[in-house]
Amino acid sequence: MSKVKDNKYSISFFGFLVMIFLTVYGLPNGEQVYYQMGYAAITYLIIAVIIFFVPYSFIVAEMSSAFKDKKGGIFSWMSESVNEGFGLVGTFIWYGSFVVMWFSASSICIAISVALFGVDTTSTWHFLMFNAPETLAICGAIYMIVAALITTRGLKRLSFLSNISIVTVILTHILILGGGLVIFALSGFKPAQGFDFSNIHSYFYGPNPSYASFLPALGFLVFAVSIFAGMENSSGLVDKVKNGKKNVPRAIFVATIMITFLYIFTVLILGFVCNWKKTFGTPDVNLANFSIYIVQEEFFRLGTLMGLSAHNSLLVGEWINRVITIIGLIGLTSIPLRLYTPIKHMFEGLPKGMFPEKLQKINKHGMPIYAILLQTIIIVFFVLLLGFGGGNVSALFNKMTLMTFVASSVPISFIVFAYIKFKLNDNIPKEYVFFGKKSGVIYAAICFVVVTFTNIYSMIEPALAGNVSNSLWVAGGPVLFGLVAYILYRRYKVKLNKGLID
Repeated sequence: MSKVKDNKYSISFFGFLVMIFLTVYGLPNGEQVYYQMGYAAITYLIIAVIIFFVPYSFIVAEMSSAFKDKKGGIFSWMSESVNEGFGLVGTFIWYGSFVVMWFSASSICIAISVALFGVDTTSTWHFLMFNAPETLAICGAIYMIVAALITTRGLKRLSFLSNISIVTVILTHILILGGGLVIFALSGFKPAQGFDFSNIHSYFYGPNPSYASFLPALGFLVFAVSIFAGMENSSGLVDKVKNGKKNVPRAIFVATIMITFLYIFTVLILGFVCNWKKTFGTPDVNLANFSIYIVQEEFFRLGTLMGLSAHNSLLVGEWINRVITIIGLIGLTSIPLRLYTPIKHMFEGLPKGMFPEKLQKINKHGMPIYAILLQTIIIVFFVLLLGFGGGNVSALFNKMTLMTFVASSVPISFIVFAYIKFKLNDNIPKEYVFFGKKSGVIYAAICFVVVTFTNIYSMIEPALAGNVSNSLWVAGGPVLFGLVAYILYRRYKVKLNKGLID
């Protein structure tokens, strides 16, 4: 990497590949799909890769290369391809999905608990007069404030932190996936979780009773799509990538292959070493702590295979959980980068007057400090609101999961629709072309229909099952941010027509 000034920092091919990898891939996602669907998750992963991830990766590559000189990120893609109003609404919903994601900041406490005690004790945490959910919310708020302060220090530091984070990712994979291969070999290559190859039902439904019928399984497809979302996030930095015309599509292609392979491989390894019922067959397991039970079961098996007693095997699981969690906490050094890139898409490159001028003002390190401050205030407010809103710890994490479930994939419909318009517009120069004009429109149309249908279904599915409040939580984020964007755009147009904006 080379340096001219801090705000002119150039990102190498490897640096950009690392950023894509860290913003799209996560080992916990692979663990979660196994928790939700067992081996059947592989079927949905393959479907998601074919109908979404592969075409979407190259859709992003084409658009990011075409608009690499624009500062507005995905706003530029959509406004140049469709119009400003569409671009603002789509970008605001996309931005909102990342803001909503950070409402789960309180889950950092689970990692801290496991690092200290080897198990999740957060349901018993108290501080002064605050109960467990309130204490976790306070910790989450502090965590977000510290991450925001680091974010203001410049892109060079964020790139350096992402390189630290990739080392921790490698170490975690060695322990969980490498350890899984060792356990599988020691057990005589006999998988802990069986699979009925002759039963077509086994390819679409796993051992989890929550996904044992068609409609919930269809809803799981949304999650399979959403774990591949985020490619457009790093692509907002293409204007800072050295030799971007060559390195951006190359990095996206390599990342696509790596991420697809790792998710499928993770599900297979977990099935080889973790029997689903033994690992998750307790009401204490939830979407916030399932990975702790995976590590505990995996290394408990290692202990027994090595001839240790049941007690000592449990201790092995607890200590490996501690080690992996500490590594994961170090890996959180990538969080400031993930806080900054959505801001770059949202507040940089927008027309003057669309947002208060201060939000686009940068500090001496080249970072939009007031935008970071506003984002942090919003996140901290909702983290505290969720924590102090009543209920127990499980209810807190379930609300957070519902809010983030669909929010991350709704903006994809906007980006893919913009790509169709982009592809049909011969006046837009296209530096990098993967799809031909006709094939690009066809692939994008299929992707658009699938993603849009699954999102709409996921919003109404809880209501169809009689749980209207869950439908409101699922749809709330995208609808709220889309409405705010529409109001801001109408306000901007009125000011523009009255000559109040230069």
